[in-house]
Amino acid sequence: MKKGIRKLNMICVSLLLCLSLSVTVFAKDGIKYSNDPTVTPIRIFFAILVVILFVITEIVFEKIRNKRITKRKEKRNK
Repeated sequence: MKKGIRKLNMICVSLLLCLSLSVTVFAKDGIKYSNDPTVTPIRIFFAILVVILFVITEIVFEKIRNKRITKRKEKRNK
């Protein structure tokens, strides 16, 4: 039951996020950006930074998960 509610919440939040970000696309008086494919060094820097941060967070979450699993196993063995 809890897993179903979690999945439903994740789907609802994802839909709301997608819809809230897509509203600005249809704004008439919004900021217009050119469609020229420009690659500036600052964009490359931030793209690399995002990838590095993603990898670091995955490693941290994996370590936290492993610690919780070992604690759970220790409690079961007692």
